[in-house]
This record gives sequence, C-alpha cells and structure tokens, in this order.
Amino acid sequence: MGATAKSRATSSRATADHRESEATTVRALARGLHMLALFDAEHRDWSLDEIAERTATPRMTAYRLTRTLRSEGYLVLDRSSGRYSLGPAMLTGLYLTEEYDELVSAARSYLEALSSETGESVTFAVEMHGRAVCADLVRSPRPGRLEIAVGRTVGDTANAHGKVFAAFSPALMRTRLRAPHEQRAPGTLTAAHDPELELERVRREDVAYDLEERDAGTCAVAAPVRDQMGAVVATVALVVPAGRFGPEARRRCTEAVRRTASALSSYLGYAAVTSASPGGQSA
Repeated sequence: MGATAKSRATSSRATADHRESEATTVRALARGLHMLALFDAEHRDWSLDEIAERTATPRMTAYRLTRTLRSEGYLVLDRSSGRYSLGPAMLTGLYLTEEYDELVSAARSYLEALSSETGESVTFAVEMHGRAVCADLVRSPRPGRLEIAVGRTVGDTANAHGKVFAAFSPALMRTRLRAPHEQRAPGTLTAAHDPELELERVRREDVAYDLEERDAGTCAVAAPVRDQMGAVVATVALVVPAGRFGPEARRRCTEAVRRTASALSSYLGYAAVTSASPGGQSA
C-alpha cells in the first residue's frame, strides 16, 4: 500500500473512531441527564441498583456515570446508606425558578380551595423553555395514583398542561405536538390524529383534557392562568382517576377548573375582553 493510500486509510479510521466516540459521548450524556431527572421532591435519594434499573443502564455503566456526576458535584453519595442525592452543582438551577416563587405562592390558596371543592388532586404548571413543569400540587385524600411531582416535566402535549401551553404559545410547542408521539397510554394522540384540531378546540373552549393520554387510568382537565397582559403564565389542572371521570364528573371538574383559573387570573390583574357597543357599553 502506498503512502497516500495508507494516509487515507488512517484518516478514514480516525474519522470512524471520532464518530463512534462522539455517539458514545452523546449517549452517555443522555443517560447521565436521565439519572438526574430521577430526583424530585418525592424521590430525594436512590441506590446505585435503583438508578441502574430505572434508567435501564448496565450496573457498571451506571457506576461510572454516577462517579462522574459525583466528581462534578451533581450528585453526592451517603456512604453509610449507599444512596445518592443531588449535589451542590444543581443549586445553580434553582435560581432559574425564583421568578415563579411569587406566582406559586399566590396560587396556593386557589389550588387548595379547588381540591377541597372537588376532592381531587390539583396540579399547577409553568412553562420553562417550551416545556410544562409542575410547580406545585395539592394531593387528594381519596385513593388514586398520581404520576407527578413538583419539579417534574409534565409536557410535551400528551397531557392537559402541555396542550394549554401549546394552544396559546408560538410555534415551538405546536411543532412538538405535530411530531409523532409514542403510544404512552390508551388515549395518546399520535401521528394518526390532527393536532391542530385539538389545539383549536383548546383555544375555543379555554380548557384542555387528558383522557388517559399520558398515563393509563389517569385523566385531567386544565385551564390557562393569565397575567394582566393576557399572556398565559401558568395552568391549573384537576387530576382524576379514570373511574371517577365520567360525563357528569367531567362537567363538574371542568366548571371548577375554569372558575379557579379565572379567579386566579383576575387576582393577577387580568380582565377578560368583552365586545362593546359604540357607546362604550358591553354588548
């Protein structure tokens, strides 16, 4: 083989090695981020075996990743219990949520009142970088599984919160709705559905439903919360087991969520626009 051919072969192998290394690095990053996403208000610590199982990662790979995250301060290990929790490097992310503290505090009494009225769980979400994130919740004392926790991402649009944000936001979240969804649960909207029809219904009715679209056996109804400029700044939702979400219950829950979202919006300074006659009086 000539020098030129050898050079080309070496270059080709180097390119292939680089691509393989790059792909492996990206996969490792994705796995590491998946691990960090396991931690929330209800799951503050995990063992290595639990992390490996929940992320479908080989135990040795999980060990190497947790070791890397520990070295960078994203995880800490309690050696007495062998369990991992979030480290100080994660604290910087908390500053990004400070702008929502006042909004969450203002909404709390409304959420509690809604849960007391309906006997169901209430969730409150805000939009962060095109994703609906649970900012607060009030649990129902009644039986029912709640697949959500404060700080957990709840949208794309296979849920009521995400649909509301998508319906009233620019193209970012609408594009995500158009993209094919995996069949997460019996009612998940997939490529076989027309997403724009669903968004148009949400805009028209000012309410969105999740009929077992995100989690089997769980339904929800959500409504937008607006600030004084009319922008949708949050969503409030009732989360109800499918067995308690028949037609009459759905009607009551829808009315209750609308009233709560409207009352909270009014508190934030929003005044619903009504048509007016030439004399300035409401039509």
